[in-house]
Amino acid sequence: MTAAVACRVWWAGSGDHRPELDALLGPAEAVRRERYARAADRRRFSVSAALLRLAVARELGCAARDVPVVRECPDCALPHGRPRIEGQGPLHVSVSYAGEAVAVAVSRGAVVGLDAEAGPDAAEAPSGGPPTRRRLALERALRPEERAEVGAAPEEARPGMLVRWWTYKEAVLKATGDGLRVPPTDIGVSRRTGGARLTAYPGRPELLGDGTVLRDVGTPAGWLSPAAVASVAFLVDRGTRVDHVRGEDGRVLLGAAVHP
Repeated sequence: MTAAVACRVWWAGSGDHRPELDALLGPAEAVRRERYARAADRRRFSVSAALLRLAVARELGCAARDVPVVRECPDCALPHGRPRIEGQGPLHVSVSYAGEAVAVAVSRGAVVGLDAEAGPDAAEAPSGGPPTRRRLALERALRPEERAEVGAAPEEARPGMLVRWWTYKEAVLKATGDGLRVPPTDIGVSRRTGGARLTAYPGRPELLGDGTVLRDVGTPAGWLSPAAVASVAFLVDRGTRVDHVRGEDGRVLLGAAVHP
């Protein structure tokens, strides 16, 4: 029987913060929240941590405060590593920010990495102006074969492709846990055959081809936050089927927590 992976990506924003959400955070999360100097960053972290707990609680059928979130850093003892759900092997999570927007992926059946970025308009200079620093940075992250693939597309499509390629790479790095310890230029992605495929990853040949599934993520209907581009990467066994990745309105979960 073919194994299947199901994933939902829940969206919210720092403007959805309410003081009641802070009570959902665990002790380590509360400490991390207070380390942010800017109030806006504290609000955004609270929303992301609360949304993560609420989304996982929905899957597990438990209270949000009882979700066993672990954020251990692999390099030090501080609780600022990527989140994982202790003791729930088939359930995996990933969190990303795009400006004020927050996205939380909850995957059942495969390790997941999620990356969300501001939309392509943020990378564009006024007509006739020089490339922005963001666009130059996105272009520098491409391998030669990727640069050729993007360059072959119509000019109007290239800004969106640059942002999308970056989200693919970041999503893979988050799924593997390597982060930017692996340079983005060491990771290869292609859409020449239609769907996105991982074509290069140093020292991990098992990830190439069908070993990694890349999917674009949409935002829920009626989403009012500035446009964001998001992608997920799943580390899978050969033959694993990944069902459609749904973008969900996380404000529904947050609102129910504030007004039960």
